[in-house]
Amino acid sequence: MRKPHYILFFMNMFTGMAYSIIAPLFPGIATRHGVNEEILGLLISILALASFCTTPFVPKLINKFGRVEILYVATFGEATCVILYGFFNFIPNFHFFIIVGFTIRIIHGAFTGIVGVLVYSLVTCISTEDEIQMALGNMEVAWCIGLSAGPLFASIFYKIGGFTLPFLALGCSLYISVYLTKIISYEKINNDDEEKNEDEPSVLKNIFRCSILLNLGTVTIGIIVTTFYFPCLTNHLTNNFNLSISVSSLFFVVGMVFYMIILQFLTKITKRFGMHGTECIGILMTALGCLFIYPVPPIPKSLISILFGLCLAGGAGAPINVPALINLSKELKKFDPNLDEFTASDIASTYYTLVTDMGDFIGPVLGGFLSSHFGFKYCCLIISAIIFVFLIVFFLFFFKDIINEFRRPKEYDFHSIKEEIDNKSIKSHDEFNTTFVTNINQCFGRNFSFIKRKQSFVKKRPIGDGSSRSLITSLTS
Repeated sequence: MRKPHYILFFMNMFTGMAYSIIAPLFPGIATRHGVNEEILGLLISILALASFCTTPFVPKLINKFGRVEILYVATFGEATCVILYGFFNFIPNFHFFIIVGFTIRIIHGAFTGIVGVLVYSLVTCISTEDEIQMALGNMEVAWCIGLSAGPLFASIFYKIGGFTLPFLALGCSLYISVYLTKIISYEKINNDDEEKNEDEPSVLKNIFRCSILLNLGTVTIGIIVTTFYFPCLTNHLTNNFNLSISVSSLFFVVGMVFYMIILQFLTKITKRFGMHGTECIGILMTALGCLFIYPVPPIPKSLISILFGLCLAGGAGAPINVPALINLSKELKKFDPNLDEFTASDIASTYYTLVTDMGDFIGPVLGGFLSSHFGFKYCCLIISAIIFVFLIVFFLFFFKDIINEFRRPKEYDFHSIKEEIDNKSIKSHDEFNTTFVTNINQCFGRNFSFIKRKQSFVKKRPIGDGSSRSLITSLTS
């Protein structure tokens, strides 16, 4: 990763920590002010709803003010909200706690939605084609680390300095990341005249295309499957396996760990099965995971089966989220050729953040409803059946793409292309550039966009047999 990638990595990690840091600290302070669990649950979940409502407006804000400027403001606002949480123990009464609590959570949710879109959009914009999968995967890892580290960070600093210190420490870290965003601006991806659109991008223009909806559906399913058991799993483990609450809480971390492990192998998986094929693998993992979370006969009813199901459900996010985000950007440019790469990334990141927030909201609600009316066993079965139906629809719709992507690695011979180019006499810069781009596009297809971005780089290189060979060798090695 380059410097901008590291900065965005820590930004996303701190955002995840800000999302989860209140989990161990707020229940006690809320109870002291007379807030019951129902209101506390609404107070926590309102952040995701606020993020969902704010996200569609982010591309318009970017087009008007610029990516880096909006990132400055949103991260600064998020840091301020986190610090304000630290002073909730000084609120005098119940009504003031409710008013201030909901107000700050809604504002924090709005800033979180903006930061989420910008992080994924900026990563897509500053990454080359060979970097993008790893870069997006690293952002997912950062988010997972943040969600896991938030409660641990809170407990450590709470022991050192009480309720306020954890929020002050995390807020200051976010303020530092605001300053470091200057490094991202050096990438010149902000508001150059040749990149800025005269017309504001329409977020809803292509959202109802079948291919767009199916890719968004995979992300939503992935989030729902990792959250639907939140209200049910603890009771299932304590009642049926006599586990303590502290031990049961460890089961919620398993899926996230497995998710980060699979991300390390994602590039190899997508090279073998293609983007759409990898999404199919992820959807299948979620469906099977549901069957193991409440072991369905003939699956043995044991803790190992449950752990395996949680690993499948959590790990499925890796082959779903990153390929879906890349596919969204490609589909948007296919439906609207006038979209430049940056705007397509903005809109794709907006869609991604929207359905992520939707999944975070639907998952626990759906799991709690099905479990209370049909039991936890049938809750898992119903969700698994819905996913299998979706998998069939997704596979049939993208069947040709899946087959082509699966066969593509076997169809192209890099060495024959290299020899063909080496044997041709290159008479001028333009001739070399045309031949090079034509052959590479024949190999990779018209969507191999980074070749277009690198044309100016190719023209500036000294031309001759040695330089052409070294350039092709570096590409094909």
